[in-house]
Amino acid sequence: MSRIGQLLRRIAARLEASAPGTPTPSTNVAEITPCTPRHDPCVGQRLNLVLPSINKQHYFGGIHTAVLIYRELCRHFPASRIILVDSSPDEEALSRFSDHVLVPADQASSALRQIVPFSDRYQKTLPVADEDIWVATAWWTAYAAQRMSQWQGENGGVDRPMVYLIQDFEPGFYAWSSQYALALSTYRRDRDIGIFNTGLLADFFEQHGLRYTQRSVFEPVLHDGLRPALQQVRQAPAPRKRRIVVYARPGTPRNAFELICEGLRLWGWKDPRAAQWEVAAPGELQADLDLGPFALKALGKLDIDAYAELLSSSAIGLSLMVSPHPSYPPLEMAAFGMGVVTNRYDNKRLDETMANVVSLDAMTPEAICRALMGQVDLCEARGMQPGVIAGEDDPLLQVGSFDRVADDAAAALGLSI
Repeated sequence: MSRIGQLLRRIAARLEASAPGTPTPSTNVAEITPCTPRHDPCVGQRLNLVLPSINKQHYFGGIHTAVLIYRELCRHFPASRIILVDSSPDEEALSRFSDHVLVPADQASSALRQIVPFSDRYQKTLPVADEDIWVATAWWTAYAAQRMSQWQGENGGVDRPMVYLIQDFEPGFYAWSSQYALALSTYRRDRDIGIFNTGLLADFFEQHGLRYTQRSVFEPVLHDGLRPALQQVRQAPAPRKRRIVVYARPGTPRNAFELICEGLRLWGWKDPRAAQWEVAAPGELQADLDLGPFALKALGKLDIDAYAELLSSSAIGLSLMVSPHPSYPPLEMAAFGMGVVTNRYDNKRLDETMANVVSLDAMTPEAICRALMGQVDLCEARGMQPGVIAGEDDPLLQVGSFDRVADDAAAALGLSI
């Protein structure tokens, strides 16, 4: 190519790059916006839980579990803070933490229990004391906590292991990318203390070369608000409504909402009995969704009593999770005697340990359709009576082990328990 031709191509490339509507490439990773520390004269060991948010719209699943473990850890610490790096707490959130005092990051406080908002941190610093101890769960909170602890060690304090509440394999939330690499970097398995939400997840980490030298494991237990309804169902089982409950989280890719809809649509076209069944979706969906053969009825986010009623009266549950963690909905549905369609993933095979569960080997619309038809067959064959209902000795109904997990973490940190 001539020099003139090369010049023309460069000019064309520059014009294309500067054309209206051409997005500017991102040059930063929002999740790792720096948390800049400053010295805090606070004396003694202080517990610090770093969370994205405690507001109601975020306060479920992982964050709720982190707070429960934090509460148990507080038995070992006279002073503690909850540091919020994504969202400042609203009034409703603060009302749930009435034993804590709201302390802006740029102020000093002697309060023993504090909530420190730090989402708006441009040109602001966070007070960090010499003996602060850090607990984190979401990977970007772990990323921040690890750097706070490192700063302590570099500035005359103690750089202790972080307590890492691991509730999924979080690099898998992303494509192979900057976020994937950063999330993976937080798994300092020879340095930090891993607390794993389920043995399945702990085994997955170990099988993939990520075994933590110091670790503790806890298993899911049924929410206290669901237990009275489950006891009532166990004592007086009644025929179920012809209803499929779909765990709908369109905004969370690992819950495979699009694939669920493809499977439901195929089932609706292929199974003539579908016309007699209601398909309802608690969760994020705010408006009914036309799938062709029927509409997916949006229930929105339910309070615990409404959710208990739904589990008590429905026949089938459909909940997918493209990750090694089982997630809670399939466990809750199965405990209430619903026929459950979920999926296998790596070492996760719920059908091998739980009644009422079908786990898909292949996550395809055809496999979902076949599993739903099979569950409808079972329901109709037993006159819409529920399947096996969890008994009092079911692991899901045992006393929670957060106190033990907190004691394990305290012991690993060298604290007296």
